[in-house]
Order: sequence, then structure tokens, then C-alpha cells
Amino acid sequence: MYISVEDYSLNHDKYFTLDVRTETEFKTLPHFDWAINVHIDKFLRNYQNILKEKNPENKPIVTVCNAGNRSGEVARFLEEQGYNAKTLDGGIYKYKRKIR
Repeated sequence: MYISVEDYSLNHDKYFTLDVRTETEFKTLPHFDWAINVHIDKFLRNYQNILKEKNPENKPIVTVCNAGNRSGEVARFLEEQGYNAKTLDGGIYKYKRKIR
């Protein structure tokens, strides 16, 4: 269910990246420019419509947040719904420490 920082850094363009943090966190903390930001609560309430609109190519999904807790919850939920979803191991903080 996890994707390593190394694998993600080499292949991020093959994934639909979903950042599940708050809008404030997304704007003020490190983030990926290519990620779509939808707060976890809003996403879980309306995930089918959001994915249909934001991921029309139906790419595999990588969920991200600061450390991987919230994004892990969303990835598990999506897997249970039949989606191909992973979470970034260690979150954006680990990514930023390892990839410079």
C-alpha cells in the first residue's frame, strides 16, 4: 500500500497525486506543484465525483500529507473501494528530506 520516496520521485508523473491536507497546510507547507489538494473530509464525502473530475485518465492514485497518517487512511479507503491507491511512505516531510 506504500510507495517509496525513491520510486515516487522517479515516476510521479505516472500517478494522480492527491494531497489530503487542509488548504492552509497545502499553501504554507512544502507541497508538490503537480498535486491536487482536497481536504480529507471533503474527499471522503465526495470521492467518486472528485476522482471523476480530477483524474479523468484514471491513473493510479498516490495520496500525500505531511507524515503519511491522513493520506494512509485515504489510500486504505480507496483500496477498499477498488481503486489502485498507495500512500507516499513517510509523507512529504520524508520526501523533502531525502530528495533535494
